[in-house]
Amino acid sequence: MKKFNLSKMIIIALIIVISAFTAIFISADNFKNNKNPSAMTQIINDGTGAVDRIIGAPIRFVQDKANQVGNLLDTYKQNQSLKTEVADLRSSKNSQESLEVENRELKEALKLQETLTDYESISANVITRNPASWADTLVIDSGSKQGVKNRQLVMANGGVIGRVIQVNENTSKISLLSSEKGIEAKIPVRLGSSSDPVNGLLTSYDDDQKAYVVTSLVGTGNIDKGSQVFTSGLGGDSPRDLLLGTVIDVKETDQGLNREVYIKPAGNLYDIRFVFVIQGMIGGN
Repeated sequence: MKKFNLSKMIIIALIIVISAFTAIFISADNFKNNKNPSAMTQIINDGTGAVDRIIGAPIRFVQDKANQVGNLLDTYKQNQSLKTEVADLRSSKNSQESLEVENRELKEALKLQETLTDYESISANVITRNPASWADTLVIDSGSKQGVKNRQLVMANGGVIGRVIQVNENTSKISLLSSEKGIEAKIPVRLGSSSDPVNGLLTSYDDDQKAYVVTSLVGTGNIDKGSQVFTSGLGGDSPRDLLLGTVIDVKETDQGLNREVYIKPAGNLYDIRFVFVIQGMIGGN
């Protein structure tokens, strides 16, 4: 192996340095006198440019990729921020809609309460409604301690919606008139005009027509579509003149000997938040 010759390397280095300074001096002089650069200067400049391109290419590549990654990170952060803002807006919108619904139902409850001045009633909130039995039952936050009793009628959203079937100390279960299991305690109702009324029993709920079904009609009076239907108070356990709904259809059965009347509920049976348990009429049924 050849020994490293330090003196030769020093001489080569000096030659390169001298050549570079000479080229710089000549180039500066030519620039000062508006002369074209010498051949040596052009060779050195071209060589320097080539070396710069070769060395600078990977550096520029890395810089470009770094800038792209930085831009992607900025875009990702902006995207996450926008997603958070959208989620917050949706949450605010849902909260606002929920408050609007609750406010509307409170107004309806107050309006209903104003019509119940002749009745003793207990106001209550719905605290439980199981999706599996949504059309059948619900639970309210009033019970025997507040004066609730079995079989009392319950009103909400403008009309009768059910009857108390179970009473605890501070809660009660309500059987809805829309129950698929049928109405255990039939509700006596009055149809037709006040001068020629027709009495009957609210016995079931037709899910296809979304309507109560009234049967066992007694009386020959006319029952017009659009006329209102009220409780008759004849059953002994339900006050009279509580609104149930309006007539939407009258069907003849058994060769015209009997009639079935379909009643559109006055109260919204799907969304129930506030109720009134009717204890009775002031001064009696």
